[in-house]
Amino acid sequence: LLRLLDLVQHALHGLLLDDVLTQIYQGFEGLIPYDRIACAFLSEDKTKLAAYWVKSKLAERPQEQQLGPGYAQRIAGSSLMTVLATGQPRIINDLEAYLAAKPESDSTRRIVAEGGRSSLTCPLFTDGQPIGFLFFTSTQSNAYDERHQSIFRQIAGLLSLLIQRSRTNTALVSHNKFLMQRSLELEAAVAHDSLTGLLNRGAIDAILKQALPRRTAFGIILVDIDFFKYINDTFGHVAGDAVLRQFAMRIKETLRKSDAVGRYGGEEFLVVMQETSDDELRSMAERMRRRIEEAPFDIGSAKIDVTASFGIALAGSGDTSLDLLLDRVDRALYRAKAGGRNRVVAADMVPPPP
Repeated sequence: LLRLLDLVQHALHGLLLDDVLTQIYQGFEGLIPYDRIACAFLSEDKTKLAAYWVKSKLAERPQEQQLGPGYAQRIAGSSLMTVLATGQPRIINDLEAYLAAKPESDSTRRIVAEGGRSSLTCPLFTDGQPIGFLFFTSTQSNAYDERHQSIFRQIAGLLSLLIQRSRTNTALVSHNKFLMQRSLELEAAVAHDSLTGLLNRGAIDAILKQALPRRTAFGIILVDIDFFKYINDTFGHVAGDAVLRQFAMRIKETLRKSDAVGRYGGEEFLVVMQETSDDELRSMAERMRRRIEEAPFDIGSAKIDVTASFGIALAGSGDTSLDLLLDRVDRALYRAKAGGRNRVVAADMVPPPP
């Protein structure tokens, strides 16, 4: 009895279902003979039984298990219905003979194929309702007798409650992980442009607002696709969308991991380069310009050449607001387009407005 109480005490420390079942596997050693313990649960409508957990010396690797987690069968017509009806553990001391008498039993055939020769099937009940089974299996014939049934009966109620409690905890943890993942996905969706997958204007503006007060060297690059209206008017908006997606991919592939890029509106894109110098900023913009023009864009019906114009600005002490910084880079971009497009112009090359 002390061993049984000790087993329950150890199982109480398990919060999640797998932990409790592992404690059961270890705790029954010396009390009930087994080379394999499995746990299976009934579906909500009590029509199906699905294997949830297996710990076995018969098949150490999951791929060797004939009757592993996920295996399911309908319980109607099964001999397990009798076990549920009596509520008592069932002994089969010669599984090979049992299979010969019931060759239609797929689960018996599988467990015999794993090396099982005798079994103790223990029903689990909570509040008078069946929830599943614990299956003890031995490689030896005639491994079980009434003593082993009695041992399980003494703590069957407590074990069932522990298993059901930890099962509920596991479901809650799994649901919380799902909600957290879903929340992250929704947060990412809100911050990203649905067409290009880049950050949207609100998200890239937020990065700029965080960078400006730090007074650390950072630069911005404002990019505009040349003659994009002509592409849309000539080839259609589907082709225009294809250009935008490929354009975004080429820009993103060019940047460093620490850089951020967002679709700023229409065919405009904004890059924020953290911890950069004037030379690095110019070099990056020029690399992007060459990456855009180096190969035609595939729009499905044809391949077309695309170029872009770039305005760049290194944040300086005079940039006391986001608007002033953006105004500088916007005027640089305007000068690039007015100067013939497909070029990079730095804000310090553009005289300030009168």
